[in-house]
Amino acid sequence: MEKTIKILFILPSLKAGGAERVVSFIAQNLDKTKFEPILLIIGFEKDAAFSVTGVETHFLNKNRVLQGVTGIFSKLRSIKPQIVMTSIAHLTSVTTIQALYFRKTKFVAREANIKKITKIYHNNTTLPFGKTLSKISYKLLNAIICQSKDMADELIELRPKTAHKVHIINNPITKVLSSEIETNDNPIPQYITVGRLHNEKGHNRILEALNALDFDFMYTIIGSGPHKQLIKDKVEELNLTEKVKWIDFTNTVENHLRQSTVFIQGSYAEGFPNALLESCAVGTPVIAYNAPGGTSEIVVDGVNGFLVNSENELKEKLNQLRKQPLDRLQIIKSVTDKFSKEQIIGQYEKVFTNLIKS
Repeated sequence: MEKTIKILFILPSLKAGGAERVVSFIAQNLDKTKFEPILLIIGFEKDAAFSVTGVETHFLNKNRVLQGVTGIFSKLRSIKPQIVMTSIAHLTSVTTIQALYFRKTKFVAREANIKKITKIYHNNTTLPFGKTLSKISYKLLNAIICQSKDMADELIELRPKTAHKVHIINNPITKVLSSEIETNDNPIPQYITVGRLHNEKGHNRILEALNALDFDFMYTIIGSGPHKQLIKDKVEELNLTEKVKWIDFTNTVENHLRQSTVFIQGSYAEGFPNALLESCAVGTPVIAYNAPGGTSEIVVDGVNGFLVNSENELKEKLNQLRKQPLDRLQIIKSVTDKFSKEQIIGQYEKVFTNLIKS
């Protein structure tokens, strides 16, 4: 029997978030006859929003990544992984620099966002030392996973010397979804958006389009974030208060997606939109702004939804779907073939195996 490949996955926390969900899912679903996955979490066990059953997990119980640097070094020395994989830029920087000491270990980073859009909407200022550390870490990385072609293209444009290290692997459907098709007999269209309440997510331009509709509807917004009050102010300004339902957090997102008529995404950029993917996976069509990120790799116009470029187009497509619904089985098939657990985990396993062989 071949020796298994020991992989240490490092995350800032296991709080609800895209990176946390996907990376922990990968760790859980690797072929255990070939890989030995271990999770190292900088944050606290009490904050965990995701189950990591069956995977050896260590918590450093620190508030910040920088407070966990020595703990990361200690775990690398005691666990002796052949591969280390991180996600989130600042964690990648402080982890990968340790490749200078652990020269036999392969370091892999999973890119989490479109940098040019993040820079606009998050006003992140990186100190000169941080920029230098980031530059060094990219040189030391053995492989870089990008969630979408847009993300890979941007990275290669910014750092051309990384091109040979870049692999495009989309996110998987991370939940075992029921095969039953929800029959929605509600005569009033039920629209939904799931995601962090931040101006990068474009809730306001969705609301403007909804306000222009000439028929009744209900709109559910699931998520929390720093701009909730600003979005609420927009709802009140447009006199949509009675038509908007707010849910800060729920463990039953799938049920809400099933019971909805259309999933609407207004984002100005996405790393890879997990909620949109899950909407298709349960048969609910999507309408999304054609923005950088993985959205265009999921949405197939007229098959599982539509891409739009303006509020007027969004309004027109909502009208179209109201009159001409898409086939829900067709919607499901459009994503389950391409983004299944088997497909995506297989791509990760190939990257990891080739790294050890190289």
